[in-house]
Amino acid sequence: MSYIVFARKYRPQNFDDIEGQSHITTTLKNAISQGRVAHAYLFAGPRGVGKTTTARILAKALNCEKGPTVKPCNSCRLCEEITQGSSLDILEIDGASNRGIDEIRNLRENVKFAPSKGSFKIYIIDEVHMLTSEAFNALLKTLEEPPKHVKFIFATTQVYKVPPTILSRCQRFDFRRISAKDIFKNLKMIIKAEKLSVDDDVLSLIAKCSDGSLRDGQVILDQIVSSVKGKVSLSEVSKMLGVIDEEVISGLAGALLEKNPAAALKLTDGFINEGKDVVQVIYGLIEYYRNLSVAKITKNADSLIDASAEEIKHYEAESKKYTVEQILYIIYTLSNTLDFVRKTNMPRIPFEAAMIKLARSGPVVPLDEVISRISELEKKLGKTAGACQQYVKPEVREIKAEAPASVPQSSVDADLEEILSSWASIINYVRAKKISIASYLDEGYPVSFEKNTISIGFPKEHQFHKEMLELPENKKLVEEAFRMKLKIEPRIAFIFVEPVNLPAKGAGKNSERDTTEEPSSPDDEAGSKEMDPILKTAMEIFGGEISNKDNRRPRAR
Repeated sequence: MSYIVFARKYRPQNFDDIEGQSHITTTLKNAISQGRVAHAYLFAGPRGVGKTTTARILAKALNCEKGPTVKPCNSCRLCEEITQGSSLDILEIDGASNRGIDEIRNLRENVKFAPSKGSFKIYIIDEVHMLTSEAFNALLKTLEEPPKHVKFIFATTQVYKVPPTILSRCQRFDFRRISAKDIFKNLKMIIKAEKLSVDDDVLSLIAKCSDGSLRDGQVILDQIVSSVKGKVSLSEVSKMLGVIDEEVISGLAGALLEKNPAAALKLTDGFINEGKDVVQVIYGLIEYYRNLSVAKITKNADSLIDASAEEIKHYEAESKKYTVEQILYIIYTLSNTLDFVRKTNMPRIPFEAAMIKLARSGPVVPLDEVISRISELEKKLGKTAGACQQYVKPEVREIKAEAPASVPQSSVDADLEEILSSWASIINYVRAKKISIASYLDEGYPVSFEKNTISIGFPKEHQFHKEMLELPENKKLVEEAFRMKLKIEPRIAFIFVEPVNLPAKGAGKNSERDTTEEPSSPDDEAGSKEMDPILKTAMEIFGGEISNKDNRRPRAR
């Protein structure tokens, strides 16, 4: 006797044996029992989920000698012919190879003839979306009003390619992907029936690699059993399927969590030297972090993750080490890397760059928190600007921001007390250039001035502010402020300090004094003693100055 592969040998022969499609089989059984079977059905869904099998069972249910019945006997002559594919009344047509108008014209001529043995003549057209537009048009009239003895069953994996005029003439059923648990259960049944020795972890791996296709799972199992003598091991199956070891995925995830880019690069070098595919590794990582996000935000992870109970517990434990924002950031980064890898002949480089980026990234601030901080800052700045506009004296005609003129090198030494006294002026200078950077700088304070390096301290909760100020263009602006206000060229360092080590804001001899004001004339000095404090504040905010030239009335410039 010739060998029969598992996918054919264990093909369901009645509605109750079909895995994972109860929403369809129940409807069809009700239609048969109530005598409400439609003249045309469209079965849509992924490959290997039971579309053609369901069509054949429906054909047997209608043509069985005991039918129409919801439970075909599978023993009468008509049922056996349908099972063997030799029935003259059941015509299976491949839409990919019989897609032209001539084939459909022949079909239209043949539907006029009554069935030879059964009650119905049934046309099963697989991959119906492959028919040409002319073929679809030729089928329309027959499909809308076929003879009473004719039934049409169409199957497709790409239902969006089927014309609406065809869809509107059919009852449509959408087949679902088979869950890994149902595939595992089916493979377990086959192993038991065949008296084979295969561990459950091997069956779980096959079910996972089947990607929702029961037929694919059966084919993989058939291949593995045929190629391996004795007991099937998990390592052998992994090599045959080209599956990335869980150790690689968990190792890379651990390196990212521990902020260890060197370890991530070492693991990358290892799996690439073993011939593993970078794309498959990225897929594995994306799935891993997807499972972490599900375990993080839901209490019913077992219904959303195709994994064993032990693996789900692992995901739940690991998810507690991340925030939702961190997980999503990693997934988005990996997805972008996947697009890059597909476009290059050197997939290793963008993957390694992504690993370094993710391993060195700091905490991810939620978008709503960023928006809240910006809104709060806008409110504060709005109040400050409003107060200045309200109280500026009429005599002030113009306040001009200080131009970033070059400042000559100076040997003037400054101490920490002088820096503290000028801190407000430095922040105001930065604010005139870039408001957001001034708001970040305002959360810190100079804590030391040693060896020409000014250390500005921040509490640990203000890591975001510190990182933003460390960007080269922002740090350059802060250095410029010190150069303009104190006539020194210091190096700037942003550090973390305990809150108790931060001086109270406003400390120093005169926190509002701007040391870059040019020497004034005796008349100006006399006038400055009586200057309005609001005007003085406005001068500091906008970096302006008051001049009195040619004996004219003082004005701001």
